[in-house]
Amino acid sequence: MSGEPITKRVATSSGKVTWTFQITVGTKADGTRIRQRHTFRTQAEARKEYRRMSGKVVDGTVVARTSITVVDFLSEWVDSRRVRENTRDGYRAALKPVVDHLGTVKLQDLDVPQLDELVRLRLTGATVTQKDRRGSRSTEVLAYLRTLPDGARYVQLPDEFGKPGIQALDRLIASGDVVRPERGRYAAACSSDPAAPTVPGGVSARTVCTMLTVLSSALTTAVKRGLIARNVAQLIDRPSIAHTEMMFWQPAEAEQFRRHVSSNRLFACWLLTLYGLRRSEVLGLTWDRVDFDAGTVSVAAGRVVVRGLGTATGDPKSVRSRRTLPMPPEVVAALRSLRATQARERLALGGDYPVTDLVAVAADGVPIRPETWSKWFRRHCDDAGVSVIRLHD
Repeated sequence: MSGEPITKRVATSSGKVTWTFQITVGTKADGTRIRQRHTFRTQAEARKEYRRMSGKVVDGTVVARTSITVVDFLSEWVDSRRVRENTRDGYRAALKPVVDHLGTVKLQDLDVPQLDELVRLRLTGATVTQKDRRGSRSTEVLAYLRTLPDGARYVQLPDEFGKPGIQALDRLIASGDVVRPERGRYAAACSSDPAAPTVPGGVSARTVCTMLTVLSSALTTAVKRGLIARNVAQLIDRPSIAHTEMMFWQPAEAEQFRRHVSSNRLFACWLLTLYGLRRSEVLGLTWDRVDFDAGTVSVAAGRVVVRGLGTATGDPKSVRSRRTLPMPPEVVAALRSLRATQARERLALGGDYPVTDLVAVAADGVPIRPETWSKWFRRHCDDAGVSVIRLHD
């Protein structure tokens, strides 16, 4: 067809006919054009793809080809987020099933059917094993080489697999699956593949939705960077989430809990929890943020669990979380009592007492871990005879 730069090519050795075209998809910083070459078995296929690509160039949705994989991009995306470390840890946990199952897929090849399959298998309880993304011919060549302990001569491969076998060999060498022990001889790097990571199934719809939400955020960044043309995670149907009723205490139960913990060494901290401070805010509160004269507590930090790092203290959950709260006289008095108790404990231990300035510490001065605080809360609920609710409720 006139105006379509499609060229017929005939291979000299085999006589195989292909149809190819080149198209400009953008420009580099120095002004030179970025060209892509596409090759097809038939002229009709080449024409169809040329028209599709031309339309994408016109509407600005074409992207330059890149070999970056899903795992490479997501790892870089998570590391580049300017968020609290525990939030970053949450991103990694949410994306782990995607990385384990689809990490070796090229980012530009990630599609809706792949994500639909992952969502389905995550929900049904089946175990999802990472797929072999080498391609059928590469898989055949690698399996063949694994049957030959000493490897194969280069000339053997065309006889077994033809020219596609040589192309597959190049890909296997580049990926490290095949090595060259000597000139002209090629062998499998390993006799078998290592155990592939698996993705546990049978998770909740909320967990799957969190995975898709974080992935969608990452892919939005990829679109903005020109790495992909569209965000396929936005096209996935989210499973419906069963609404969880928030549980809370009636005033009588809150008072019953307050009376139960009134003799506890950390009574002041339990009162802060009752007055609405988050767990991270109670455990991250320092004495310099307690104004006894004004009767206020300033929330300026939160202490959270960070996987692999223990705990970390950082900014509050949001800008609005940074606030100064007036405290009732009972809370101020309890804080004064706790400070006096800590002074006596510090004096008794001397140099062995850790210097943290935290309000919520054990008798030996060691900061209380967030999960320990939650465990103590559930235990106090049982002992007080009140409903066990979530701290954040």
